[in-house]
Amino acid sequence: SGGGSSSSSGRRFAPPPRKKGALAEEDEDGPTYEVEEPAADMLGMGFLSFGKKEEVKTISMEVHDATIRNKGGLVLDKKGSIQFGRKVRDAAALAGASSRADKAEEEARVSAEVAKQREAATLAAEQSARRAALQDEEDDAQEEDEVPLPGKEREMLPVTHEVTLQAHEKCITAMGLDPKGVRMVVGGMGGECKFYDFQGMTEDKKPFREVEPVADHMVQAISWSNTGGCLLVVCSDSHARIYDRDGSAKPIQSTVKGDMYVRDMQHTKGHTQSLTGGMWHPFANEHWITSSLDGTIRIWDINAAPVGMDQVLPSVHVLKTMDRRNVCVGGASGRAGGLHPTCCVYSPSDAKLIVGGCSDGSIQVFFEKARYMKPDRILREAHTALVTDVAFIQKGTQSNLMVTRSRDHTMKVWDTRMLSDAKGPVKTWEDLPCGHEKSGLCISPCGQWIATGTAPEKASMGNSTVKIWETKDFKHVKTLDFGKKVPVKFAWPKELNQLIVGTSTGEVSMFYSPYASKRGALHFVGKKAKVKAEIDMGRSGPGPIFNMTDSEDIKKFYATGHGDMSKIRRAETRAAQKTITPIRPPDAKNTMAATSDSMAFAAMVMKSGAKILNLQNASGQEKDSQKALHKYADVDKNPDLVGHVYKDNPQPLDWSVDLSEGDKRMSAKMQGSFCRKCGQKVCRCIDYSVWGAKRKKTIDLWDQPSSSVGKSSAAVTALVTLPLPVLGMV
Repeated sequence: SGGGSSSSSGRRFAPPPRKKGALAEEDEDGPTYEVEEPAADMLGMGFLSFGKKEEVKTISMEVHDATIRNKGGLVLDKKGSIQFGRKVRDAAALAGASSRADKAEEEARVSAEVAKQREAATLAAEQSARRAALQDEEDDAQEEDEVPLPGKEREMLPVTHEVTLQAHEKCITAMGLDPKGVRMVVGGMGGECKFYDFQGMTEDKKPFREVEPVADHMVQAISWSNTGGCLLVVCSDSHARIYDRDGSAKPIQSTVKGDMYVRDMQHTKGHTQSLTGGMWHPFANEHWITSSLDGTIRIWDINAAPVGMDQVLPSVHVLKTMDRRNVCVGGASGRAGGLHPTCCVYSPSDAKLIVGGCSDGSIQVFFEKARYMKPDRILREAHTALVTDVAFIQKGTQSNLMVTRSRDHTMKVWDTRMLSDAKGPVKTWEDLPCGHEKSGLCISPCGQWIATGTAPEKASMGNSTVKIWETKDFKHVKTLDFGKKVPVKFAWPKELNQLIVGTSTGEVSMFYSPYASKRGALHFVGKKAKVKAEIDMGRSGPGPIFNMTDSEDIKKFYATGHGDMSKIRRAETRAAQKTITPIRPPDAKNTMAATSDSMAFAAMVMKSGAKILNLQNASGQEKDSQKALHKYADVDKNPDLVGHVYKDNPQPLDWSVDLSEGDKRMSAKMQGSFCRKCGQKVCRCIDYSVWGAKRKKTIDLWDQPSSSVGKSSAAVTALVTLPLPVLGMV
């Protein structure tokens, strides 16, 4: 009954383990779990029991599933709400982690694809840039090889050749050329103005004059008069200065500084704060304009009546720039909401427009009139940053198109016949990085091209460029690479037809064409500086002359052939110097003195003098000096040297002086008694010397002997008995 029993009642089966984390399909009773089947090798095993058998409780699969659901699955609390057990939460966490991992892998895959696409786009852009650069080089080579047709030289872009001038060490902020294109003045942030004369320059490219108008103030603008006789120099102080074309040390004239305590700029005669720009009138030789941080543009006249102790010029008109409240506040000292003009220009064809580019990006236009008040046109939304430069496109006698450059990295073309924010600009160029607050632009003299510069963006590997467009259809025609130096100021003079660019490194690049340009850079390119040929013979000058009949000169002559000329020159220099010790005459102590012609003559003079003076030796030295001096006590007794000259002259020297008529009258007026203080004979000046003497006499009364003290005391007693008013009069 015991060991051989292998019935099912004698077997113990543990509840089949549940597979951890594996959910089976849900049935009607709720979620169920997959249960692993018992191992095959344990199915036939039996267990022997001795004694009383323990009651074995068998658990059905339904009861087991219910138990599992109550312990590790869904549990219903007393209120009837559903709560998740620990195992379900663990399963959900695993599922969430797996989902997040899949999502991260997908994002990494997408980012890798995007990076690959960007690399491909960058590589394509670099390749296109290289192709464009190669194409530009080919175009340049073709342009250099091209020879324009006769009469078509001006239609050729003059940028085939380049020459560079190192003008300043800091950034160039102003440039100006005279109307004839002969002289150029370059100003920089260091405050110096350098004058260049193209006709007198050589390959060393040095200026002939350097002028510093005011110390520690950058040059804001330079403009020549229409005749080229003088130029306007505007620095960052409150005075504008006029210099002549030769660059004089002191300016010809300057403008007055206004009263900074006056609120209305109309009531002061000059700018009260730093200047920002200026320009000479295109036609009137006596007028120019300046702009300032005080929010005004002023018109000046060189023929105006000077004011002040320094005799400086006052302004004749005041043009106020307005903010959005139509108030002229000025933009300095951090004033909230204030604006100021950063540049000012005349219209070149008729000078009937005065345009000011402002710090808030607006363009304010004034029409020519007898009295200026507010701007006639305001482009309030022209730019979003300060305006750096304004220029006009002149074609013939018309200048209807205006070009503006701004720090918002744009350049726009406006039609002056319809200026309004509603109509907007005619053309807009974007993505033109502006690297300096003085970044400019220029128009070709024929009005065919527009040129401006771009700066590399921050943390970029690009280069600065100069871009040129056509004004007819605004098509890009040329790009000039400037490397790391940023183009700032531009000039395109009519007489030269050369593009001149001032950079941030202080260099001036002059672009020209041998066919389309004339004068200017063509004057000094290839012109060698004159070198003075000097023969190195110790020092410059004619060679020595030798007397071939003198043995000493013959020796010197042969010494020159052995290369001893420098020794001869040193000896001659030493002999000619003034500090050389003279030859001493022979005496008792120096009997071996050197002999020469001059020494022999001196000895002869000394001997004759000693004979006349009855001296004992010829050296002129008396052993007993007192005895020698006593011989000259009476000049009349020894008139051999000089006494006989004045023998018959009773008055040897005439010390009289001839007085002029004025001196005689003055000496006559000075005779007699008069006041030494005021010069009058009768005056009321106090003579303190007399007053002191009277006071001394009064005090001396008390110092008299006893016989007179009684009289003095009686007199004092009589004075004391007088009434007070009488005593006061006394």
